[in-house]
Amino acid sequence: MIGDFWRGVGGRLAERWVAALFSPTFAFWVGGLLAWLARSGARDDGWTSRVLAFGRELQGQPAIVQGIYVVAPLTLIVLSGLALQQLVFPVLRALEGYWPAPFTPLANRLRARLSRRSDVQTLRLRQLAARSLPELTADELAERARLERRHRRIPAQRVQRMPTRLGNSLRASESRIRARYGLDPIVCWPRLWLLLPETARQQTTAAYASMLLTVQVFICGVLFTVWTVWSWWALPVGLLVAAAAYARMLPAASALGDVVESCFDVHRRLLYQAAHWPLPTNPRDERTEGTRLTTYLHTSTRSPEPAFVQPAEFPSPGP
Repeated sequence: MIGDFWRGVGGRLAERWVAALFSPTFAFWVGGLLAWLARSGARDDGWTSRVLAFGRELQGQPAIVQGIYVVAPLTLIVLSGLALQQLVFPVLRALEGYWPAPFTPLANRLRARLSRRSDVQTLRLRQLAARSLPELTADELAERARLERRHRRIPAQRVQRMPTRLGNSLRASESRIRARYGLDPIVCWPRLWLLLPETARQQTTAAYASMLLTVQVFICGVLFTVWTVWSWWALPVGLLVAAAAYARMLPAASALGDVVESCFDVHRRLLYQAAHWPLPTNPRDERTEGTRLTTYLHTSTRSPEPAFVQPAEFPSPGP
């Protein structure tokens, strides 16, 4: 009976193991096990033989005991993954630069430092942009492309800048949406998400999941340093993993910002239609109407203007 039970759930357990094998928590616990084994090996050269003996002993145990040895590590990894998910958002906010009040002086210094560097790069970019492409050398063309990418990753206004590169990268896309369309993405994005076509949702979800994965790897890298109590190499490995994850986090955040910005570029009309709000008639008026729509969605209004538009009254988007 027990054997039939384990055969019945074997497929589902295998799927869980496959998912767990590619999770940051699995690497974290395996690294801790290796650090412990390395410490045991340093004290006793017979740890390998003990592991093999344990494997042979396990083969002779009943199916229920073998199942416990299979399920217990998987349960530990899954529970660790759930705990890791709870840490992702607070850590992400900290990496963006949303720090408590006691850290305000530090945040201001870092913000000023990044702003000075950005201003120097912007001045250089303007100098290169003022010249025609045929006048630029290959090195200057590469420099211009690099400076344009960096320019997109920091808000144009100093007051909107954050003390970290990650925070500026995410804030920059928000500020461009607000400046271009008058729509506040913090207010409008949850509403627009409900209206997006499936393709746009999939692209956004994939970009968001990619960034969250880098945050999880960063957290596991930092926590990996606790295994230093067993093996010294856990400290440099953990710090190296955390640094690599943060470096990968920056392009992931930029990609997410580009996807969200593209959703507003292409599908913002859906937000006006769902709110029965009159569509802007030209780019100049769109910023004003977008600001009014944001205010309406955020705080509502009792004003009789503008008059709601029925779906049949919206102009056709064309072929």
